[in-house]
Amino acid sequence: MEKLKLRQYVIGFIIAIAIIGLIAIFYFKPPRPSIAQVLFSTPIKSVVVVNQSYCHIKMLPLPDKLKNTEEHRLTQYECRTLALLHHLKAKKEYPALTHSVLGDCIPISFEALRIVSYDVNYIIGDRPGKIRVPYNPGETIPLNEKGQLILEQN
Repeated sequence: MEKLKLRQYVIGFIIAIAIIGLIAIFYFKPPRPSIAQVLFSTPIKSVVVVNQSYCHIKMLPLPDKLKNTEEHRLTQYECRTLALLHHLKAKKEYPALTHSVLGDCIPISFEALRIVSYDVNYIIGDRPGKIRVPYNPGETIPLNEKGQLILEQN
C-alpha cells in the first residue's frame, strides 16, 4: 500500500511538472525585438528632369547703409547681392521673387542623376527582410508593438 501511494505521488508530481512546463513554454513568449538591424542599404539612382529658371536681376537702388562700401572693399557684385537681399527682406517676400524684382527669365530643363530611394536589407531577430524606402534609414529601423517597421523619416 505504501509503495502504491508513493508511486501515485511521484507520477502526479511528474505530470504536474510537465503541465507547468508546457504552460511556461506556450504562455510566456520571449519579448519582441523593438528595432530592425539594417544589414546594408543600396541607393537607387535615376535620371530626373530638373527645371530651373535663369533670370536677369534688375538693379535696385542701394540703401543708405550700403552706399559707402568702398571702405569695406566690397566688389560691385557683392554690393548688388546685398542690395537684393536687403530689398527682399524689407518686402518680406523671401524666398519668393516677384516679377518686379526679376527681369527676363529663361526656363531651362536638364537631366540629372539623383538618388530616388534605397533598397534596405534588414534583420528582425533571425528573420531577414528587404524593403524600399525614400530615405537612408541608417543602422536601425524602429518597430511598433506588433513588430512592424515604422517607416517614417525622422
